[in-house]
Amino acid sequence: MIGEQYINEAIRIRKTYFENLNHILDQENNINDKKKIILKIQEDMGFVVKSDLNGIKKTLELNNKLVFLEKEITNIYNIIKPYHDNIEGLKNDTDRLFLAIKEKYPNLTNEQIEQEIMSKVDF
Repeated sequence: MIGEQYINEAIRIRKTYFENLNHILDQENNINDKKKIILKIQEDMGFVVKSDLNGIKKTLELNNKLVFLEKEITNIYNIIKPYHDNIEGLKNDTDRLFLAIKEKYPNLTNEQIEQEIMSKVDF
């Protein structure tokens, strides 16, 4: 019922989504390693706060820890961002595809469109 070009686009979107998700999952160990570093920095910051260092030394030490913390958070962000951005783009592609199908097949309900796509695309 729904044209092949629409089905192929749905397949492309799904395939690309899972590819990006798998790329994120491939980075899980790397992200967990960075998480451990972040937790260690937080722990170290707690020790600095409780330490006998004078105010200026304590502030400098905490600022140094914050710089390292920010670096690790930025590293995690940079690992995930390209894949997250791609997935966000796929959401837009999905919306455009749905609108194109609705325009081409105005008599189909949303449920009928969904059922037709799901029957043709491996979910």
